[in-house]
Amino acid sequence: MTDFSFSLLTGETGPLVKGARPDRLRVPLQGHRPVLAEGDQVLAGTLIAEAGDDRGDMHAPLAGTIRAVDRFAMLIETTDDGRAEPQAAPSEGGDILRRWLRSMGIDVRPLRRAPVLIVNAVPPEPGISIHDPLLRDYRKTVDLGLDTARRVIDHSRLFLVAARGNRANAFADCTVVHVPPVYPNGLDPLVVRAVTGGETLPGRHPDNAVILSVRDLYFIGRVMETGRPVTQTVMTIAGQNRLVHVGTPAGFLVAEAGGGVEDGDHVILGGLMRGIPALNIDQGVDKDTTGLHILSKTRAFVPVDGPCLGCGECERRCPARIMPGMISRCAEFKQFARTETFHIHSCIECGICGYWCKARRPLLQYIRLAKYELALLRSAIVPADTPANDQGRSRPADTRPEKNDA
Repeated sequence: MTDFSFSLLTGETGPLVKGARPDRLRVPLQGHRPVLAEGDQVLAGTLIAEAGDDRGDMHAPLAGTIRAVDRFAMLIETTDDGRAEPQAAPSEGGDILRRWLRSMGIDVRPLRRAPVLIVNAVPPEPGISIHDPLLRDYRKTVDLGLDTARRVIDHSRLFLVAARGNRANAFADCTVVHVPPVYPNGLDPLVVRAVTGGETLPGRHPDNAVILSVRDLYFIGRVMETGRPVTQTVMTIAGQNRLVHVGTPAGFLVAEAGGGVEDGDHVILGGLMRGIPALNIDQGVDKDTTGLHILSKTRAFVPVDGPCLGCGECERRCPARIMPGMISRCAEFKQFARTETFHIHSCIECGICGYWCKARRPLLQYIRLAKYELALLRSAIVPADTPANDQGRSRPADTRPEKNDA
């Protein structure tokens, strides 16, 4: 990967293309509880799973029949274009509007009262250009999303953050902040720091600011325009930005883009730095998937089960100023609690450490594993004041950090 570019410049992008309708959808259900079962008929927009938190409920992207349900995904065989009736948006703002947006599939975790609202227009990763067509061709929808978010956030100052060199027209009463067009400057923690000068642990909200991406505003505005829930995502595929149904299999998207997958290739859902390899080509995309890349077996990163060389390249490159090498060593030998000594929760999961690792160790994967194991350890701890007869069934809420766009 020595020829990889960290540039966030997007240049001229074409219009947003609507993806074709697949014969089958595999809708991810992570963090959701299914409310329908195998054999049920659904219309496009029918509620199929309730969210366990404020990330938004899940709705059927297309009409069809549910063929299988497990804890990971729901398989829907699509049929006709039947659609559920639209819902009228509430005239009130605040918590009432926030709850309605949540029921319509919007992730409302960022929507809370704060004096500063930051709109992130910086590409999240190299090769992802989804913000450009939304700002250019769907500006009215984005503006409506911003007006709706303002009714919940009740902010006093508005900032638009863009990569220097990319086109981004400002909103009314908005201060524009430009950041260098180099990855990882588009990640939320670094965008917040560019505006406020403060730093916040990933997964936690800044004390005095709310950050939303252009993509977030687009979907909020679209819900308000149509009265229909979020059932699509915007992705960059082979340099083209597409509006894709949630649950569309990765293999379908590859074929639609004119590509192919051979044995040993890696299909990456998301960007090349932070994306997640698909388990198989039948895996469906979720609401947060922003791109799709194929790495051939000759170019894909092959991790090596070897020792850390202690070269310090990961520490010198880390934007969070932590020690990824030491964290990976602790995770490798299952000393997960010790990773907190090296400030694992400050990691923004940018993946730069693994890119520069001379030993080719899977540093980002080790860090994600350690965070997952720490979350499991926390959820297993019973508070000291819990009655003895309740200890078998009483558990505290999951305190694992919220995931970023991965």
